[in-house]
Amino acid sequence: MRTVKWSALLSGFCGVAVALGGLTSSAHAIVTTERGASILAFPKVLATEAADTIIQIANTSNNMVHARCFYVNAAPDSFGQPQWQVTDFNIWLTKQQPTSWTASSGRFINLTDNCEPVSSGPLVGLFEPSEDCAQAGLDPGAIPPLPEGFTGELKCVEVDVSGNPMGGNHLKGEATVKTASGIGYDTAKYNAIGIVGTEIAGETGDELLLNQPSDSEDVVGQYNACPNQLIVNHFSELSTDPAVLSAGQGGTCTDGAPGQTQQVGGWSTPCQSDADCCEPGETMCESICENAPAVALDNEGSVLAMTSANLTELTLIPCSQNFEDPFTSIEENAVTVQMVTYNEFEQRTSFSTTVECWKKFFMFQLDSPFNPENSQFAYPVQGTLGLQTILSPNPDEGGVLGVAGIVRSDAEGTQARTLMNVHMVGDKFSTSGGEIVDRIILSGQ
Repeated sequence: MRTVKWSALLSGFCGVAVALGGLTSSAHAIVTTERGASILAFPKVLATEAADTIIQIANTSNNMVHARCFYVNAAPDSFGQPQWQVTDFNIWLTKQQPTSWTASSGRFINLTDNCEPVSSGPLVGLFEPSEDCAQAGLDPGAIPPLPEGFTGELKCVEVDVSGNPMGGNHLKGEATVKTASGIGYDTAKYNAIGIVGTEIAGETGDELLLNQPSDSEDVVGQYNACPNQLIVNHFSELSTDPAVLSAGQGGTCTDGAPGQTQQVGGWSTPCQSDADCCEPGETMCESICENAPAVALDNEGSVLAMTSANLTELTLIPCSQNFEDPFTSIEENAVTVQMVTYNEFEQRTSFSTTVECWKKFFMFQLDSPFNPENSQFAYPVQGTLGLQTILSPNPDEGGVLGVAGIVRSDAEGTQARTLMNVHMVGDKFSTSGGEIVDRIILSGQ
């Protein structure tokens, strides 16, 4: 049953960040991106004119698995306010079955769809990519298409045949975000965040309690608690990717006039600022850094174009949600997140932001939305390429989940994107002494 509720190119540094993002705890993990779980969270799902998302979910068991899924649309309405529209649907997967669909088009039940192999030519016997091939195979149930302009999240909860939540831990997921670019589509992928259920998961019906401590050998809660902190390793804003610089595709030093490139050993001198083009000890010189890192913004602060720059984007959602009453969810489950950032000199800066139901932002938009180079997260301010940001929800509020992404560009403005799971530390339930219990409330079927 479907119901709709309306409410008013990777460098080495990124490789390290991805590796850290994949780390999880041992058998009693807080949440996981690698193992089967009973709740899957996809924090970033886009179905806009410029981007779309492919959702993949697999059943890791040898039994049929059912799940109830919920989209939350945070796209602004005609008044500029988030819609907070919740759309739910059910899926079921046979043993070891994977399934996939594109967010914008959904997936409908079609018993006659097929994918015929190529009958002639050099690809004979292979399957030619097509819409029919994408929809072929066992359908998991009717999955609704998302309205154009959707920006939000997806959660799926494992249930039994009667629709009651259970802790089977049989679901694993991935999301691939495709973004239109000048060369076709640029793709970036992340693992769904899995919340592991215990043998007493679902004992309170549609109110799911995330209250299993990460350090307990005994079953005392229904689902593993949300992390106490998120750690993101990222580039500073308006720095240049080292791979772009080393390839001579970033900023280059000139002798004061555009196009008059300085040469060192036959190669253009790479730079990220005018200071990089001066001799050691000089504070001012005639040389300038042509195509230095820059970001062009529109009147609302949205990014229009980039040159030789990195930008880091975070997408965050509260662990607690009420799909039955989204307005209540916003009012009761908003989380203030304290952010502490360290540069390569271990110098510390801090900031805070509030996450209501879904929030996506570039780091510079937090403190200097119309002047990126003045942001405390920017290279001109920090002076180092690498940063580490620790996100800690307020002690008396619930936890948050999220994914990080990096957008990088070269001197020609060509962009490339990546998404990565972030490192997670501790659990909110234990840190609060059991006083903070995140809850997910499902809507009626």
